[in-house]
Amino acid sequence: QLSDEEKANISEEAKEAAREMGQAELAKKLGDIDMSAYESELYDRFYEPVAAEIDQLRVVLQGVEARSHEREWVGLQSFGDLDDNRLVDGAAGDRLIYRRRADVPPDPASPQTKPKRLRFVLDVSGSMYRFNSLDRRLERCCQMAIMVMEALDGFGDKYSWSIAGHSGDGPVIPFVDYGQPPTDRAERLKVIRKMWAHSQYCMSGDYTLEAAEAGVESVAESEGDDYFVLLLSDANLKRYAIHPNDLGDALTSNDKVKAYALFIAGGKEAEDLPVRFPSAEASSAWTQKTSQASLRKSSQLRRWRTTDGRPVTVGVLLPSFFFR
Repeated sequence: QLSDEEKANISEEAKEAAREMGQAELAKKLGDIDMSAYESELYDRFYEPVAAEIDQLRVVLQGVEARSHEREWVGLQSFGDLDDNRLVDGAAGDRLIYRRRADVPPDPASPQTKPKRLRFVLDVSGSMYRFNSLDRRLERCCQMAIMVMEALDGFGDKYSWSIAGHSGDGPVIPFVDYGQPPTDRAERLKVIRKMWAHSQYCMSGDYTLEAAEAGVESVAESEGDDYFVLLLSDANLKRYAIHPNDLGDALTSNDKVKAYALFIAGGKEAEDLPVRFPSAEASSAWTQKTSQASLRKSSQLRRWRTTDGRPVTVGVLLPSFFFR
């Protein structure tokens, strides 16, 4: 990996030539992927480490209830429109004789009429490929994608979801579009291979902030029962002078969207993250002893507040222990 000083000395012509070469290799690789036969052994390499988590996640997804709030008239209010049904009570001195429109949560057993919208924004930058031999971060990212695709399979009526990548090539690298999930293992394998190929041939750079903003904007474009964004990054924030508050503002740019940031990083970078994120709730980074059970505990999620005081939830863990 070149230092920042060495990169600064590279001419624009050389950078453009490198970009064109990378794009040509990427196009060739993607062409090979689309024409390749299904390889069960390769797929199982990503599937088997997260098979148990897929089963657990499917149980959770099946049991999720409707969350969409409806605007309804609510009575017994101290202000609002006069409720004709409460005129006698008002004459008797009752003050709660008004009604007003308000968001009313659905009954626990009410059916979900609109799909929950999910956006997974995964890091496919060059550093993910470059350091994969050290800590398997890109492999873990691909395992996460397999877990998501397998767990959501068959839930098209309850969830509308998409997967996009971010790298030095840009903030939105589409892999799976809303309403067009991969239908079998072969198609899911193609998604993984495209992610891997992009990380191998993309340009250096960072679009984490822009990717967060685009993810929040994308998931809120259509009406849904609820809205979620999960941003995955290899925690290379310091190198590109990204302040946590700026990322927090991007993740909370739409009040109806629940956005989460999950950072995978090795060594000192992961250890420094808890110090660099301002937070009202202190918690340590996930360590090598972190088990799958503890990853699901809310106490392992780090929270900080944006410049206007809104909370953001962040996970920090070492990539070698992302999954088993």
